[in-house]
Amino acid sequence: MTRRWHLASLAVALFIGLAGVNLLAATLLSTVRIDITEGGLYRLSDGSRSVIRTIDEPVRWTFYYSRRTAADYPAIRAYGARVRGLLRSYASQADGGIILTEIDPPPFSAIEDDALAAGLTPAPAGEGSRIFFGLVAENAVDDRQIVTYFAPEREALLEYDLTRSLAELSRDERGTLGILTSLPIRPGQIGTRPSHIVDEISSAYEVTWIEHGFGEIPDVDALLVMHPPRLADDQIYQIDQFVLSGGRLILALDPLALAAFRPGADGLPPPGARRASSMDRLLNVWGVDISGEDIAMDRALGLPVQITENGRNQVRNYPLWFGVGGDGLSSEDLATADLQRGVNFGSPGHIRLSPVNGLGVRILAQTSADGALVETDIAAGNPSPAALLSDYSPAPAPLILGVRLNGLFPSAFPDGIATGEPRRDHLSASRVSGDVVVFADVDWLDDPYFLRGDDTFGLSIVADNPALLLNLVDLALGDPALLQLRSLPSSARPMSRVNSLRAEAEAEYSDEQAMLEIRTAEIQAELDGVLSGRPLPSGTHTAESPEIRIGQLRADLAAARDRLRSIERSFREAIDGLEARLRFWTMWIPPIAILLIGLVVGLWRRRRTLS
Repeated sequence: MTRRWHLASLAVALFIGLAGVNLLAATLLSTVRIDITEGGLYRLSDGSRSVIRTIDEPVRWTFYYSRRTAADYPAIRAYGARVRGLLRSYASQADGGIILTEIDPPPFSAIEDDALAAGLTPAPAGEGSRIFFGLVAENAVDDRQIVTYFAPEREALLEYDLTRSLAELSRDERGTLGILTSLPIRPGQIGTRPSHIVDEISSAYEVTWIEHGFGEIPDVDALLVMHPPRLADDQIYQIDQFVLSGGRLILALDPLALAAFRPGADGLPPPGARRASSMDRLLNVWGVDISGEDIAMDRALGLPVQITENGRNQVRNYPLWFGVGGDGLSSEDLATADLQRGVNFGSPGHIRLSPVNGLGVRILAQTSADGALVETDIAAGNPSPAALLSDYSPAPAPLILGVRLNGLFPSAFPDGIATGEPRRDHLSASRVSGDVVVFADVDWLDDPYFLRGDDTFGLSIVADNPALLLNLVDLALGDPALLQLRSLPSSARPMSRVNSLRAEAEAEYSDEQAMLEIRTAEIQAELDGVLSGRPLPSGTHTAESPEIRIGQLRADLAAARDRLRSIERSFREAIDGLEARLRFWTMWIPPIAILLIGLVVGLWRRRRTLS
């Protein structure tokens, strides 16, 4: 065999061998997955695997994804790859329990009509086409869960949405949550305003709205009380007995509820809005006290707000509105352990704790060590950041914002309550272990504290406020498997070095720009004075003529502008240099290293052969 035929045969053999290895791997290793991403983007959590193990009958997942149309949109294409990979991870873990089908609907086809009939909501694309990007999940009895569209802003909730759909299809009944509130968020009522949190809860659970004048608590599995109306003793007694009988309670009270006064569609606060809410008789027996005299703030965690100072718009951190991150959230409680984006609070109260026999206490959220107190009346006056910081005095210890109580609760009505007829089912202490969550703030449940609007992408969630409440409700309704699925890391990998350089340059540029604006105003004022015949400012050399002075001022202005251009050039050079280094290390070093290794191995083998 000639050398040429030998090389050709070798190439054909290598091609056939490679194809055979690929076919063999596709057959034997189709269920094997290795996730080496930093945040484990395709690795299912223990909670998801626990729900998958409860699947008794196969669940059909039909994934509608306009893959060819989405190829023209890089952001959707990247997120689509993540969703497809995660869906395949579920199907692989389920071992036949999930039957996954992917459909790429051709434009203007009957398949698109089927997707619309199933309840999916497409996104518009160019030339009248649409991008379908949703999931239809069905069980053996045709119960259905639908993800209408995998919105990129819900990426952190992706695994939660998928696992929740499985859990809903696998269990016979959905838990029932009773909601009692004075906030105008009950759907169907006059003056109701949209509430993202209410929408989230209603989509996951059966919700029973409790009237303000209730005589008995309806048959619910858990109770959510958010800034309640004034409650009579017999109504507080009903809540007391609900907890003592094993019912689970989530309380959000507030000495300064800004959400209660947020204007509605008519631009006015809701009629009858209450500034404060409390349930002292109940909480004090459980060792919890929420003071109505002062409000918590934190200058270290303050959220940025835009204010006007000296006629100029400025962005300042506002101590009364702050975000509590990982250090201030419990790493032990299932509701807070996996929250990564923090929880935003608005002018919250604070909790003082006293020990009570039989009750365990866990702090869910607290300020940093730099937390401080301000009088409620002062906080209600919308003070400026400067006013709050002028007499800032940190508290001796971090201020507690939320707690979980569990164990055997004593009754706030040990002898019952006087009614027309004696109650035979009165409880003076817990019958079984109970669970109560208390927050000294209700504003964290209001949309503006966790939703941000953008002209391009619309509303997006910027904090874990909804995730925290959903975690609490899940735990209260006895479905803890979903608790660790809410705040998964984003698949987006920002260029942190580039962003850091850009932030430094922009900060320097903004300072220089502010100085330039001030200097320009001074030049203009002096120029107007010279033109009007007023004497030159003090400190100006008397021998200078107006023309000379104007020339000097113009030279100063040109020098300031040159400085700004210099900053911009330096910034651009730094970014270009970093990009060049990244390209060198990622695109050139690997092949060069492989080439050098090949040369070294070749030389070593040649020397070995010659020797």
